[in-house]
Amino acid sequence: MRSPLSKPLSTQAAPAVNKNVMQHITDEQIATRSEDGRDQLFSRKNPQGIRVGNIVLVESQNGPNETTTSSFMGVCVAIRRRGIDTSFTLRNLVMNVGVEQRYSLYSPLIRSIKRLQQSNEIKPRRAKLFYLRNQSGKIYQPLQALWRQEQQQQAKKK
Repeated sequence: MRSPLSKPLSTQAAPAVNKNVMQHITDEQIATRSEDGRDQLFSRKNPQGIRVGNIVLVESQNGPNETTTSSFMGVCVAIRRRGIDTSFTLRNLVMNVGVEQRYSLYSPLIRSIKRLQQSNEIKPRRAKLFYLRNQSGKIYQPLQALWRQEQQQQAKKK
């Protein structure tokens, strides 16, 4: 007499399972959170994408239940590409104090990401531009003019 645990094995093949389940889950999450093309904006394969040294404007909500937004513009100092955890760091001078903000690319709090200017003055030869922390405000002077232009454009739209 056989025990219920010793059933004969079936000869049918098991359904095909993706070998890397976590990669499949990550791809699904990126697809659902990247409705506005954020994944292409930071892709290495996109020549018009955001690179280190570009001037970037980010508009984000202040909180999950708030409707007010804040915007921050700065030089992209670093990009950390880790699938759904991709993040980027912006640096600017605010009242002669260096300010860095790190944003998660797929955060639902980010409303928009715009590249305002490519890196013409800075020709980065490194993946991370942390040496800008030690330099004076020469690099950040064009940011103020771009900020004024962006504010004028937003005022015209309203």
